[in-house]
Amino acid sequence: MNEKELEIVVNFLKFGHSTRRIERIIGHPDKKGWIAWDVLKKYGFKDSDKGKLFLYPSTNAKKIIKKVINEHLSLDSVISTSLPEKLEIYRDTFVIAKNETAFYNILKGETRNIIRDFFTPQKKIKGKCQFQDCTYGGELETAHYLKDRPELFKDAAYKNKELLSDGWFKFDVYTTMKMFLENHKKSKSVCFLCKTHHNTFHKLEKNLVELRKFKKLIKFE
Repeated sequence: MNEKELEIVVNFLKFGHSTRRIERIIGHPDKKGWIAWDVLKKYGFKDSDKGKLFLYPSTNAKKIIKKVINEHLSLDSVISTSLPEKLEIYRDTFVIAKNETAFYNILKGETRNIIRDFFTPQKKIKGKCQFQDCTYGGELETAHYLKDRPELFKDAAYKNKELLSDGWFKFDVYTTMKMFLENHKKSKSVCFLCKTHHNTFHKLEKNLVELRKFKKLIKFE
C-alpha cells in the first residue's frame, strides 16, 4: 500500500468521507469517486466500513489499517482488540450525580479538551476557516454546528445512567464519553472556524434569527 492509497483509506475509515469527497481532497475532483472506490475494493473494504475508525487518532487508524492488510485480518476483529487510547483513562470509572447536567458540569473541561484534540487532524485537512470568503488558514477552532457540546454529552449520559435506590444516578464515564464522541459522526456536526468567526457564532446563540443567517454562510464543501 502506497501513501496515496493509505490517505484514501484513512479518509474513508476514520473521517467517513464519501469517495467523491476523498477525491476532491487528493486532487482528482473529476473522477466521481472511482479512483478511491477502486482502492477500497482492492483492499477489501466495504461501504459499511465507512467511519469505523472514527474514534481512533490518525496514527492508530493507520496502524490498524496496515495490520488488517498485512496480516489479512478483518477490520472488525482488529478493532475489537484495539480500543481507542484516548478513552482508556475513563474505563471502569463511574460518577454519582443528581442528573445529566450535574454530571456534565463535572466533566465539562474534559469534554472541551477531548473535542479540541480529537478534531485536530480534520482541521488540518480543512486548512482554512469555513466561513464564507474567510481566507484565514492559521489555527482553527471547533464549533458545534447542529447540537452544542453540552447537549451532545447529556444525550449520551441519559443513555448510560443507572437509577440508584436514593434517587441519584450512577453514570458510566467510559461509555458516556465514547457515545459523546460518536455523536459527532453526523455530517455537519462540527465546523472549523477562525477565532473571530467562532466568537461571532457564540455571540449570536441567543438571537436565533441572526444565528441561522450566520450558519448559512458556513461552507462545508
